[in-house]
Amino acid sequence: MKRKKYKVKVKLIFETTMDHSQESMEKAEQDVKRVLNDYLKDKKLNILNLFENEPPRIICKAEKYDR
Repeated sequence: MKRKKYKVKVKLIFETTMDHSQESMEKAEQDVKRVLNDYLKDKKLNILNLFENEPPRIICKAEKYDR
C-alpha cells in the first residue's frame, strides 16, 4: 500500500475568563488583548500557565498534499 501525503491543519482553542474593571466593555477587551499579546511575545513564558487545568479543544482538518 502506497503512503499518501496529507497536510493537517490544527486549531487549538483555549478558553478562560479574566476579571477586569474598566470604564467600558471595549476598553476592558482591549486591555486583556494587550496583556495576552505581550505575554505571547515572550517566548520563555509557558502559555498553559494562563489557563486553568482544562485542556484546549482541538480541531483538525486533513487535506491531500499533492507535492
